[in-house]
Amino acid sequence: MKKMILVLCGILMLSAGMAWGQAFPPNEAGVTMGHWHLNTRNIEATRKIFLAMGGTEVQGDNARVRFPGVLVVLREQAATGGTVGSVVNHVGFIVPNVQESVARWKAAGVPVLPGGNGRTDQAFVVTPDELRIEILEDKNQKFPIRHHHVHFGVPESAIPQIQAWYAKRCATTRD
Repeated sequence: MKKMILVLCGILMLSAGMAWGQAFPPNEAGVTMGHWHLNTRNIEATRKIFLAMGGTEVQGDNARVRFPGVLVVLREQAATGGTVGSVVNHVGFIVPNVQESVARWKAAGVPVLPGGNGRTDQAFVVTPDELRIEILEDKNQKFPIRHHHVHFGVPESAIPQIQAWYAKRCATTRD
């Protein structure tokens, strides 16, 4: 297993409106993201990166950082590898302007890598535990930053098994 283990579970939420850090309404398949559990060797260093990126700290039993669309729950645990090449290849956020966000984050000490193939509408943040975070641009979005995606990297032959697991999980959480 890799250093970084992300346990992800989509939470279905029906709501009339969106609030900061609330899951977004389900998509056409009935799926939305609620939260991630993120294992890290250094909660404080990881939390500092997420806060500098625009997350809001949430008080509670665990270290938590909230973004529109996802709550990130940090757990201190020795890790065994980064996300690239693992089941969760990377996660993604959207900002209105990548270059402005990157400049702000670099000034705050956030490690930022340039986008692929010289793209200026894409960048990557990498945490100390090698969680790779893709940053994409949407000039029309209304939040300074919001959760966008989790990119799974699994063999095509494993997809039916994963779909069956999620279908079973969603059926039991609706009851």
